[in-house]
Amino acid sequence: MSISSCELIVRRLLAEVHNGHRPDRLRTHYAPEHREYDPRVTPGSGLAGLEAFWRELLGDVPDLWVEPGVALADGDRMMIFLVWRGTFRPGTVAEHEFELHTSELFQVVDGRIAEHWAVVDYSILRPLGFLPRQRTELRRPDLVGAYTATELANAGAVLGSYREVLTEHRLDRAEFYYERDYVHHNGQMPAVPNGVEAFRAYFAGNFAAYPDLSARVDHLVVAGDRVMVFATWRGRFTGESRGRKPTGRELILRTSDLFRLVDGKVAEHWEVVDYSGLEDVGVPIRQPVAR
Repeated sequence: MSISSCELIVRRLLAEVHNGHRPDRLRTHYAPEHREYDPRVTPGSGLAGLEAFWRELLGDVPDLWVEPGVALADGDRMMIFLVWRGTFRPGTVAEHEFELHTSELFQVVDGRIAEHWAVVDYSILRPLGFLPRQRTELRRPDLVGAYTATELANAGAVLGSYREVLTEHRLDRAEFYYERDYVHHNGQMPAVPNGVEAFRAYFAGNFAAYPDLSARVDHLVVAGDRVMVFATWRGRFTGESRGRKPTGRELILRTSDLFRLVDGKVAEHWEVVDYSGLEDVGVPIRQPVAR
């Protein structure tokens, strides 16, 4: 399978800047009027702000290594899961080995990255003293370009599951969107067991805790049998579930999900979650374990 020009540009960026530690090469890969929506970067700071972010990061984590994971390229856009590993401030009292999971969305125009968004797990960064610098509301999902009937149907199925099952709380419709024995890949928290029945039980607990829970799809990338999204979850923690007492706080949770579909149903699912949203409402989080 040939690699798309968008994917080639992103993978060169990862090789030169992320793992080559060459922030001086940023302007080679990013358009002069690049718009940055990564919560780690100061809003409105342009390429200078992006360069400052990388200088600070490499100063704090000189052995940084970023491992690409599942990815999906759709025309001029590419979404990719990354695992960031390294030693924070080695040789100091703050020294700490960490593993950070992110999902990144790049849009390429005329051979350079014009826009970038990210879902970043701040439950890992906050103990190191880092807080989000921006919380930009993401745009509505859209599909631009030519797609096969199967790709359009897969996108419709994923959007339908977010609407009916995850926002309208129609757990009776779960089997309409998911294969009975679908596989759930989740390496960051204790894994949700595979299959629709485990899915129903898991979300029944979530809906009990957050009776008004809703899930909004903010970005949508589609190619072949796969659909990848950014989503924002909102709800107020007013119900008791899994032994946790409600705090009344509002949940704002950002996730990124990749779905592989077979005959119109989800067969596999991968995700990146910013678990700091759960911490904000009083739900303790077990940190990821390095593997």
